Amino acid sequence: MKNVLSAAQVRAAEEYAMSKGVTRTILRFSASLAVADIISEHAGAQSDKRIAVFCGSGGNGCDGLLVACRLHTTGYGVTAYTVDNVSKIDGEIMAFVNSTGLTVKSAAEYVCDADLIVDAIFGIGLNKPITGELVGLIQKLNAQKDAYRLALDVPSGLNCDTGEVMGVCFKADETVTFSCYKSGMLFGNGRDVCGKIIVKDIGILTSSDIYVYEDEDFPAYTRERTAHKGTAGKVYIMGGCGSMVGAPIMAGAAAHTAYLNGAGTVTICVPNIHRAAMSARATMAVLKFMPDTPDGFIKFDKTLLDDIIKNASAICLGVGMGANPELSRIVKYICENYDKAVVIDADAINSIKGDYSFLKTSKAKVILTPHVGEFKRLTDLDATVENAVKIASELNILLVLKSATTIITDGKQVRLNVTGTPAMAKGGMGDMLGGCITSLTCAYDPIDAATIACYRNGLGAERAVSSYAQMMLTASDVLKFADYKE
Repeated sequence: MKNVLSAAQVRAAEEYAMSKGVTRTILRFSASLAVADIISEHAGAQSDKRIAVFCGSGGNGCDGLLVACRLHTTGYGVTAYTVDNVSKIDGEIMAFVNSTGLTVKSAAEYVCDADLIVDAIFGIGLNKPITGELVGLIQKLNAQKDAYRLALDVPSGLNCDTGEVMGVCFKADETVTFSCYKSGMLFGNGRDVCGKIIVKDIGILTSSDIYVYEDEDFPAYTRERTAHKGTAGKVYIMGGCGSMVGAPIMAGAAAHTAYLNGAGTVTICVPNIHRAAMSARATMAVLKFMPDTPDGFIKFDKTLLDDIIKNASAICLGVGMGANPELSRIVKYICENYDKAVVIDADAINSIKGDYSFLKTSKAKVILTPHVGEFKRLTDLDATVENAVKIASELNILLVLKSATTIITDGKQVRLNVTGTPAMAKGGMGDMLGGCITSLTCAYDPIDAATIACYRNGLGAERAVSSYAQMMLTASDVLKFADYKE
């Protein structure tokens, strides 16, 4: 796992490292070596690659100059461009640059001829809008579509705490950041301007309450030799209504996902109106047909709900259930009478708007999975880490706040998932995630189940995009590429 820090926290970590004898020069050389190695991987053995490094006069610019020196001394064609007078740059750094014979020019002399552009103009300290000639320079660099753009630490123009673009921002294909993620890289406009993010350790010890989880962080799971479908977990997915014919089919996709994530059996609970459609399509899941209204809304039926509560290892509620007038009653009854994991998703979230205080005393282990719009409608709060923690803590639930960076919190721990792709902005993705989370709660603690599910689905989408155009990707395609191995 990797820490997520604010600019102030990063500075404090740097000061602590220097108090223990690590000099700023050592940190700068460590950073420059890490970045130069990555650039060398991009450029390969082609010394004819033209590399342009744009440097400010602060710490980030010094890092950029040292990167350029490293590349120059290893045979690459590199030119450093400064946006300020060189007299403003650290004298020790400039003395070293001059000793290597690196070509240093004014940024005004750049003629858009580089194959690879490195942005080292501003670092984590930027807190006011970029103005003047730098606006035109950054726009000029962004417009050079034939060059690969790489940013050092954070793209110039990005507020590294909020993710706000400070007037204009360098748009990187890749960002190499040091020691930890910076919060602004993951929220606001950060994901759009950072591109691929690589975190490199340069010898600074960081600590945070917010983490990005990676594959090696997940706990292992091994079934006993005597395991059978009854002990592997019985997942129930309730969804569908008369006006959304595709919803039960999405519930079936969620059921497929649940099987892929280890469920022993999956039962799809749908309204009677979809009996014929689902009977023709269901191949693996058990079907349970629920009494419904003439409009196809599932009715509250205590006997049937008690039967589900008695048999289920985990329950998922909400997919395609529409504006069901009895849905909030169904959600509340299950939460108050069931003692295992309940995933409240989609229309089930909307149904409890204005009346969700019952979650505070829920008997069930509630996992609430809103996207940012649903979260806003439910709580009237913006989708921030602070608000996510607040709601999870107040309601005593696990919150999975879905977005480009998904926030997973129980009010104490905060985990961020950064896998995924814009191609996932399509119906059905959340339904499959719900099935995945529900199934994994049969084997893992809810917060681990949600973290693993978000990571796997996002990774599957990233892999799928390599074979599909972004606009073509569907939820079922993700299943073909997701890594479900333990």
